[in-house]
Amino acid sequence: MKQDDIYKAIDKAYRKDDMRRNLERFSRFNLSGLFPTLKDSSPHFFESFNEAHFAVMFEYDPTIVSVKSQPFSIQYSDEGQTKNYTPDFSLIDCNNGIKIIEVKVSAALDEKINRKHNLIKKAFKQHGFEFQVMTEKHLPSRLAVSNMMMVKRNAIALGMPDEDALNYLLNILSAPVSLDKALDICKCLQINTNMISYCIFRDYVKIELSSNLTGETMLSSNVCGAELCPV
Repeated sequence: MKQDDIYKAIDKAYRKDDMRRNLERFSRFNLSGLFPTLKDSSPHFFESFNEAHFAVMFEYDPTIVSVKSQPFSIQYSDEGQTKNYTPDFSLIDCNNGIKIIEVKVSAALDEKINRKHNLIKKAFKQHGFEFQVMTEKHLPSRLAVSNMMMVKRNAIALGMPDEDALNYLLNILSAPVSLDKALDICKCLQINTNMISYCIFRDYVKIELSSNLTGETMLSSNVCGAELCPV
C-alpha cells in the first residue's frame, strides 16, 4: 500500500460521513488506536483495551466475514427525547446476518446503563438488526489474545503468499508436527517462516493459542488432502 493510501485509510477510520461525530485521535483519558484488519477496507478504530481485544477475536472467527468499527450512528427514543448512539462494531456473518456490538466493562453495567441498552436494542430490532452487549467475560484469556495478536502480526508481515509454496507446505504439514519442526521445514524449503503464522491465522492449521507457544507446541492440519478446503 502506498503511503498516501495509508494516510487515506487512517483518515477514513477517524472521519465517517454517516456518523454524528469524528473520532478523537488522541486523548488523555482513553486508550485509542487503529487495528489493521483483513475484514474491512480500513483499519478498526478502538477506544479501549477490550475493544482492541474484541477486534482480534473477530478477526479469527471464521463465521464472521465482515467487521466494521464505529460503523454509523442511529437515533433512539428515551421518554420522548431523541438521543444519538454509535455502536462499537457491526458484524456480518457467513449467512449475511448483521449483529451490532457494544463493548462494555462488566462492572459498568448498572440499572441505568442496562435500561439504555434495552432502548437501543428495540431501535435496532426495528431495522432487523441484532444488538448485543459484550464484556471482558466474552473474551478468550489474555494469553490467547496475546498469541492471536502475535500470529496475526506475523501473518500480515508475510503479505500475499505464493500459492504454490503454500499448498506444498500444507501438503507436508498434513500430519501433526511440532512448531519447531514446521519452522525447520520452512527454512529447508527457503519459505518465509511467517508462512506458518499465515496458515494459523487463515485456519489452515490448528494450534492451541490459549497455552504458551513453545517449540514443542503441536500443529495439526485443517485442509482436505493437499489442497485448501473449500470455504
